[in-house]
Amino acid sequence: MSVKQMKKQLAIAALSVVMAAVALGSATYAWFVSNTKVDGTTSTVSAQANGMVLQIASGPNAIHNGSDHQTTAASHGHEISPSSTDDALNWHVPKSWNGTDVSGYQRATIFDQRHGSYTLKGDTETYYAYTMAEYTLYTINQTGEADVYLDNSSSNGPVVVTASEGASQDWFDKIKGSLRVGLLIDDKLKVVYAPVLPTGKGNDVSATEGWSCVNSGNLSVTMAPSYAHVCGDNMVDQNGKNWGATGSGDSYVKPTGDAQMLAHVGYNGTNFKVVIWMEGTDSDCQNMSGLDVGEGSPTFDVTVSLVGIVPDSK
Repeated sequence: MSVKQMKKQLAIAALSVVMAAVALGSATYAWFVSNTKVDGTTSTVSAQANGMVLQIASGPNAIHNGSDHQTTAASHGHEISPSSTDDALNWHVPKSWNGTDVSGYQRATIFDQRHGSYTLKGDTETYYAYTMAEYTLYTINQTGEADVYLDNSSSNGPVVVTASEGASQDWFDKIKGSLRVGLLIDDKLKVVYAPVLPTGKGNDVSATEGWSCVNSGNLSVTMAPSYAHVCGDNMVDQNGKNWGATGSGDSYVKPTGDAQMLAHVGYNGTNFKVVIWMEGTDSDCQNMSGLDVGEGSPTFDVTVSLVGIVPDSK
């Protein structure tokens, strides 16, 4: 295969995270009043990659078996409770309230990093700050290297959230509105995606406008997050970096303007994690009505699409 041909061999990776979701009802205030966990059923996480450049495998290792079409990987999701983070390392959950607004937070001591599980003092329940799926992105031997970007070819953007049958529109809007999808390369949070642009005042006492998270230096207030963040089909982050490649078939092109790749991967593979949480400071992460406890036990799916492009220098 010539260098010119290799440059045309582009790959799409669709990383699908199916999370346990919520049976929300009259006790929804318990999200913040008593920090009751969100109930739901456990589903799966899957990943897919097609093409000759970008490959994907579940877990921490590349799989070189001569087939050169590692197209599917799988993991499992679980229930989550509202939480907040600025780096996907330190997680915070509500501690005190002023009415239904959170007036103070506490650090959640995660005892299982893979599942984001934690407990609270005086409470025997186990809660989950997030759900995580681990993959390895890599290339086949013949192509050698690929630059990985978010695939912004669809009008829906690179992340699509869908709800299972039985979910009310109000329920789905709340989930979609407060959802955050963090993409980590080698355990470093590279970018966070929100399906819906965070707007309005948060449900914490600080009432931070728009994007927000707990301030690790002062747990009684919130702040604008320092991580790079994008939303909807707008792949330009707050720093002017463009994370979204566009195109179709064999004609994908890297982002216009100040392009920002998610990762540069090679034959040996690069660790890639997808971390999903409901941002507890978001205005949508609050009480709702219209879905009785146990009604349908709806779940939601989160699909993240990536594209691998052979570097210009190759």
